[in-house]
Amino acid sequence: MNNLFPNQDIGRTILKHTQLPVYITDEFVFYRCICFNDNFYGKTVSELHRGNLRRATPENRYSKLFPDKKISYWADSPETARAEVKYHNHTNNLLTFWAYDDATSTFPTIDNDEPLIIIDGMESGFHHILEKIEEGKILTNDEEKTVELIKKENPDCLAYTSLRNKCGVNFLFFEKGFKKLSIMEVRLRLGDFRGRNSNRIVCANTCDYSPFLKGYGEYFLPLARVNMNNKYIESQEYKKRSEVYDKSLKEIRGFYDRNN
Repeated sequence: MNNLFPNQDIGRTILKHTQLPVYITDEFVFYRCICFNDNFYGKTVSELHRGNLRRATPENRYSKLFPDKKISYWADSPETARAEVKYHNHTNNLLTFWAYDDATSTFPTIDNDEPLIIIDGMESGFHHILEKIEEGKILTNDEEKTVELIKKENPDCLAYTSLRNKCGVNFLFFEKGFKKLSIMEVRLRLGDFRGRNSNRIVCANTCDYSPFLKGYGEYFLPLARVNMNNKYIESQEYKKRSEVYDKSLKEIRGFYDRNN
């Protein structure tokens, strides 16, 4: 069996809309790469991740298509994510987020079990619409209708061919879908590949995405060092994630008890 998108686990159940390329499916990982700056020092993973969801701004190409939406764009691989950020910026200080759809996890930490609702913009050539927007060209009536249909479906995210890596796929997340994402890890690389300082903060690991919730309270220091903000474990976010995680553990234990 083949997977629909390159960053989706093979053999997953996929339900397709009868008229539009809308899929209801799961088991994804996503990557987002941004330029790291000194303002990020001391910010926890939780804060950094929340900052990935932003309202469209006038200089952003998406603002002309979805002006009233908060959005976050991700990619199918680290290579695609880096190609996107390097096109717009020329720095070797990069922060890469590795996220997954939380409902997929054996041990969810978000109280939401709805699978992802994805519009496949590759079928409709959405990347050509973005290209025209970047070049300041007017969209055709059909292209404007495509954008309106996307809005009407209210999806979690929109998949489209990367303009920077033709073998890659980008995912434009809307707020509803962004809230379904949890972090697996965040990687920091300072400098080039020969003399770089690098480190990572882990929030989940293994193929089951077993969570390490305190990771959301960790942050980077200069020279790519990592420290912990202990106030995070007193936050409502930490308590809520812990509550959902504990519930999943009890359900799994109950399943094994019933079948052994």
